[in-house]
Amino acid sequence: MDSLIQLFYDEANEMVEGMEQVLLALESGEPDPETVNALFRYAHSFKGNSAAMGFTHLSKFTHGLESAMESLRKEQRPLTPELATLMLQAVDLIRALLERSRTEGDVGDPTSETLLQQISAALNGEPIQTPAPSEPSPNASEPNGDAPEPSAPQYRIFYQPAPTLSAEHDPLQLLNELQEYGQVIRCRFKEQIPPVAQLKPDACYGGWELVYATAFEPAIVRALLELTAEGAEVRIEPVQQASEPTPVAATPTPAQTTPPEPAPETPSVASATAAAATKADSQSIRVSTEKIDALMNLVSEIVIAQSMLTSAQNADTDERTRAAIMQMERHVRDLHERVMAIRLLPVSYLFNRFPRMVRDTAAKLGKKVNFEIEGEETELDRTLLESLSDPLTHLIRNAIDHGIEPPDVRRQQGKPETGTIKLSAYQSEGRIYIEVRDDGKGIDTERVRQKAIQLGWITEHDSPSDETLYDFIFQPGFSTAQQVSDLSGRGVGMDVVKRNVESLGGSISVQSKRGEGSRFLLRVPLTLAIMDGLGLTVADEHYITPLTAVVEAFQYESLQHTALFDQHEMVNVRGEFIPLVRLRQFVGLPDNSQDGLVVVLEQEGQQIALLIDSIAGQQQVVLKSLEENFTRVPGFAGATILGDGRVALILDVSDLIRRAHQASERLTAVA
Repeated sequence: MDSLIQLFYDEANEMVEGMEQVLLALESGEPDPETVNALFRYAHSFKGNSAAMGFTHLSKFTHGLESAMESLRKEQRPLTPELATLMLQAVDLIRALLERSRTEGDVGDPTSETLLQQISAALNGEPIQTPAPSEPSPNASEPNGDAPEPSAPQYRIFYQPAPTLSAEHDPLQLLNELQEYGQVIRCRFKEQIPPVAQLKPDACYGGWELVYATAFEPAIVRALLELTAEGAEVRIEPVQQASEPTPVAATPTPAQTTPPEPAPETPSVASATAAAATKADSQSIRVSTEKIDALMNLVSEIVIAQSMLTSAQNADTDERTRAAIMQMERHVRDLHERVMAIRLLPVSYLFNRFPRMVRDTAAKLGKKVNFEIEGEETELDRTLLESLSDPLTHLIRNAIDHGIEPPDVRRQQGKPETGTIKLSAYQSEGRIYIEVRDDGKGIDTERVRQKAIQLGWITEHDSPSDETLYDFIFQPGFSTAQQVSDLSGRGVGMDVVKRNVESLGGSISVQSKRGEGSRFLLRVPLTLAIMDGLGLTVADEHYITPLTAVVEAFQYESLQHTALFDQHEMVNVRGEFIPLVRLRQFVGLPDNSQDGLVVVLEQEGQQIALLIDSIAGQQQVVLKSLEENFTRVPGFAGATILGDGRVALILDVSDLIRRAHQASERLTAVA
């Protein structure tokens, strides 16, 4: 049962997320039938799953939301901003009830009835009012609720259950539940029994014809009868009260619960939903992340063992053994790639959380924002995705709060009233790039400079580059905001953004132009687990650099070089001078060498030349975090275990390039 409950919560969270995303899509663009149908299917599936797990309040409230969705779907009612807000609040309530059910079980919420009434009013173009607390609604949650008023509308109901009933389907129980929402005035069973030879033990050969009085919409009654009986046939027709007999006494019923306003579902939609569910079930399974992580750790150990086996080869190894080792190496690499694919998720898993946040934040600040997502199919390690949630949340809120101008200001500047924030992702050079771009006012570099002077970081006579000024906003406590905002502030929390990104072995850079907007670019590894690297040696110590960053290698003496103030070296590579980093010197070893190899490394169009002793060869390595086991070391992204059992540090190429180019800029400025 525990596994079933966990499966329910996994699917339920996806469905709630889906409802929210579809509502936001409908609000921002022209509604199309398929999108509206998708919204209805999410709610219908969630309702059925909740009922199957015994969460009655969740199921019935979702029925009420279905009623509104049915009006959008069949009657093509417009999704006004007010209605969209109310329906998003309903999704939030479902999410809250879902979370409470984990610890409290099947619980209701006193605001659910009011919210459904407000949605109904918005659909009908009526003023949205909240009933006074002293005025109980028609469906007040009292045991054995009062009988409806004599003026309650009456309906003739024809109910034919699904031809084949499973054990949990009880039509009589459903009929009894009708008493919670009104009174059964007359009930007649209609038999349709075939000859004995054609009888099926699991088939239902009867239907019911009722006259029913209720204050609620027929859609509620229809959805109740269809709650657990997919394929049931329900027809509801209004009747004249005067022509009907006096109501008979109602049969005892269970305690009344908050009724929904569900909507009927056509057989075609039900069939499509069932077919889609069957297809999805046959193509995928759910596996806990703990099992995947355990498998990934095992593969990592196999990679290390394979590396040891390869290293153990020597001249005495016979041809058959060497061939077997090579074949095993291919299989291990294939196994690694397939396990890695299991860990990868499309970034839409993370990106789809932000449209709702953008909508609510912009509304709170009185701004108009168009939020665009691009590259959501790009895949990234699940652990990395979760770790990027907070940094991206902060960057996007900053863009809304301090980047995008109010509509009147944008209008005065000749810009469209609606600002644009674009969140995009793409893969290049073995890394994932995530960009947050806005067309707002940009970063005021002069204000950043004055703040840095005020903090004593620079003097009035200093003229740092824009890149250096941008780095200041990532320092703890740095802010240029004139007023404190409860949402964000450039620099307030930006140090956390940078620290979180760097803890993943990534980096962040900024580009901005006054009056045109800002661009924050995050670079993170594709995965935290295994990578292809190039082994480098210095003084008998091994270091690893990502193979994707390596451009070429030269003999040191074959290159022309020059020095600035005897502190900073540049080498001439095909007419272009690039910074030289002596790895011996960088790691604190005596550097007397005047020979060796120069390996050119590149990230995002910037290069450095790394002087080393020799190259040990290409190898696949398992990344181990330095922060988890020791502490963060500048210039290094992690460590690994080599085939001979020794530990090798993995170079952080982005950090090395950034340090080298900043030093070059400072020395050039002084010169």
